[in-house]
Amino acid sequence: MTQDNKNETYKPILSLSMDDKIYLAVAKDLTGPLSFVYTLACLRQGKNSNTFNMIPTREIHAFKTKEAASVYHDTIESIVNVNAADETKQPLFSANDELIARFTGCVR
Repeated sequence: MTQDNKNETYKPILSLSMDDKIYLAVAKDLTGPLSFVYTLACLRQGKNSNTFNMIPTREIHAFKTKEAASVYHDTIESIVNVNAADETKQPLFSANDELIARFTGCVR
């Protein structure tokens, strides 16, 4: 293994901020020519704010490969699990129980 290849081994393939959004749910669809990851998240209200919108935003992310979509999905899923276990973020989950259930029920 060359030095360049060795350094590449230790670089992350994806980095995401956990400060701009509070992810509540994630789903994926890897069945078509493009792969899609759907997210449900409460967005930060301002650049330097510690306040988040109570009403979540739905986003769709398209990927050319199933592998890239799976990495993104699994990363977001890990963040959702961390957020769900954080008692300071529980009010967002509780306030959006119904939306989270509908989101996960409609998107698989």
